[in-house]
Amino acid sequence: MKGHIIDHSKAVEFILGGKSLFTFLNTKSDNRFTYKVKKHKIDDVYFVSVLTSPDVYQYIGMIKNQEYTHTRKSKISKESQSVRVFDFVFSKLKTANLPEFIEIWHEGKCGKCGRTLTVPSSIKSGFGPECIKMFK
Repeated sequence: MKGHIIDHSKAVEFILGGKSLFTFLNTKSDNRFTYKVKKHKIDDVYFVSVLTSPDVYQYIGMIKNQEYTHTRKSKISKESQSVRVFDFVFSKLKTANLPEFIEIWHEGKCGKCGRTLTVPSSIKSGFGPECIKMFK
């Protein structure tokens, strides 16, 4: 798997960066799901999609006020494992209560702008050198 593991304490910031691409990996079962979260251009709303086949992401819901909601526009059931995993992990991250066997991997792209990360400190944080300044 390419990319880098994101520290659980920094994961919500990364996920809500604006243009994040990441994978949740359960190291006990080896199950994993890859998600894309994009911020609305104006409003403080984030659209969540899950990778369903190579290079195809399907919308599953939105995040508003740091709360994930599965919406009617999703073509994937609220009961599907990929939706349940996102809801579980995101809610556990917000309370700093995520089990250690869950790893969060970014895909080597900046969580804010989506550009490829090349600087070692940027690869570690998940944000490029210019974009990380917006979070400090």
